[in-house]
Amino acid sequence: MVGAAMAGCKPDQPEQTDEAELTVQSPEPPKAEPLTPPLLGDAAAPKRLVMWGSYTCPFTAQLLGILNGIVASMPKTVSLEWHHFPIHPPDPALHVAGLAFKDAHFWGFTGHVLGEVLKAGGPYAGLTPDMLAAFAKAEGGSEQTLAAAYADQAKWDAVKEDLIAGRLLGITRTPGLFYNGYFMTPNGIPQDLAAFDKSLRAMLQQG
Repeated sequence: MVGAAMAGCKPDQPEQTDEAELTVQSPEPPKAEPLTPPLLGDAAAPKRLVMWGSYTCPFTAQLLGILNGIVASMPKTVSLEWHHFPIHPPDPALHVAGLAFKDAHFWGFTGHVLGEVLKAGGPYAGLTPDMLAAFAKAEGGSEQTLAAAYADQAKWDAVKEDLIAGRLLGITRTPGLFYNGYFMTPNGIPQDLAAFDKSLRAMLQQG
């Protein structure tokens, strides 16, 4: 996609997603095993795309739509691993809310949130507590499910670790997509989404 116009979401200010914001103060947080990154598709698939995304980024929504279609049409070939890269003030809590759910329900909740952001054309102010509760209910959860996630230090730690790892990999905007260690979207995703979809499918069908 050399020469193609690119698009991605960048933080308004670098300090807005400081790692310190991703810590819940708790006198003696319970010890927990590190969370496994959410995976879409068959874990045994020989090829894996790895994505860093933001719940407040319409371009993340666009790329996830493409990758959902690819995984669905190539289930024995490719899977998608998700990592968190919060970039706007409400973002960390939204990512923690997503981790209240597992497997298909994680992807369902994530899709609801990103679908709302995409429908709004980018603004995320419409993601009210009532709307998030409705999304949680659609995935078999409730307001209590979200509250339990917000109180879980392990989930905040998982988001923080993803953010740090993404920064170390050179991600400055979302979405960030990697394949076989190659950073495919350092400047964002191509604006010609159909052509990008086609090129990704051709790449994955090779070898």
